[in-house]
Formats: sequence, structure tokens, C-alpha cells
Amino acid sequence: MAIKGSLTAALGAMLLLGSTALPATAAGPPQVFEDPFAFTGPDFTHRLVVFINTSRESFCTEEQVERELAIVEWIEGGMVDPFPEWALERPAGFQTWTPMVIDSPHGVIAHLRESDQYTELWRMDAPEDSYGIGACLDTDDRDELFATGTATIKATATDLFEDGLRPAAIDHVRGSADLVGVDGHDYRYSFSWRLILPCQEPPGRPCEVARFALSER
Repeated sequence: MAIKGSLTAALGAMLLLGSTALPATAAGPPQVFEDPFAFTGPDFTHRLVVFINTSRESFCTEEQVERELAIVEWIEGGMVDPFPEWALERPAGFQTWTPMVIDSPHGVIAHLRESDQYTELWRMDAPEDSYGIGACLDTDDRDELFATGTATIKATATDLFEDGLRPAAIDHVRGSADLVGVDGHDYRYSFSWRLILPCQEPPGRPCEVARFALSER
């Protein structure tokens, strides 16, 4: 059963920079903190799932699969029960990221730029089995690696702790990767997930936009 809706792209943005682990900052100059974050996201354009700063083997532990299942069950239950906050925990990434956070009158702003990040693309399961919620559940049926390589990633969160001090907060993750496919071909891949919360955009302006490009080099 496929699950469609705002959470398709939202979870990656919600988890951006491991915000639940970062204490609020006092007003002052930018601060840098360390976080071994693993980023994952769905690419419905090419039917792929992205793993950055981690591998599927490392990321998809039994505990992570249980977390993804808990979120899926919450959605299928009509989202009336309390959200399973424990399910937002994630396995650590391979490298430590160093986001920069800036306290502003409108909330904490976070910026991230990392390069040479290990990256895997896996084939997405059939549409009826692709939830768009968890990278592990989206790939467990096909279990087919497409390509590996390295990526440069940038991310911005304009209201990291969702304090509601702005009319809308924007989370944006984007980057590009040079990959070698299991077929032996070289690929160039670019990705962008952009989410606006709360979703109060006028008609015709989507609250979430995802763009991807894949080409042989």
C-alpha cells in the first residue's frame, strides 16, 4: 500500500542536521556543532533511493526498520495517535558533519556544506510498496544497488527548531554526486528537496518541491 502526502519528502527535512540533539543557541556569532548524520531520501522521478554519508547495509538495522514501520503505522492509523517521536532516531553516518547555526530574531538558522560524502543509490520498490517514508522499507523488496560514489551536499533550515517565529520555515537539501553504476557506467546525479512548513502556500505554489537529474558521463 503506497502512502502519498506531505510526509513523503518531509521526513528527510525534519531530520535535517539532527536538530533534536542540538540545544538552542543564545544570540551571538555563528556556532558550529558536530553531528555524524546519515541522510536518506526518495527520488520518485527515477525510482531510486539515496543514501548519503552511509550505506544501506549500515543504515538499515533492525532498529531502523522498526522506526520506519512505526511511522508508516501511524500514518495508516490516520495520524490521530501521538507521533512516535522515538522513531526519529537514526543510525550514525560515516563522517562527522559540521553544521553552522545562527540565532536570529526569527528563529535558529542552520547551514551545512559537506563534500566527498559516500553515496549509494538503490532501486526503489514497486509503487505499491514505496512509502516514501523510510529508505529501508522503500528498497527491501528489490534489494538492488544502482550506483555508488561521492556527493557534495548543501542544506539550509530557516527555523531549525520550528519556533514559529516566521510565517513559514524552509528546509532545503541539495547536492550532486559522481557515481559508478553496477553496470560499469559513470553517472552524474543531482538532487534537491525543498519543503515549506507550515504548508500554507497559495494554490498553485507547492509546499514541497523535489528535483532530480541523472545522466551518463
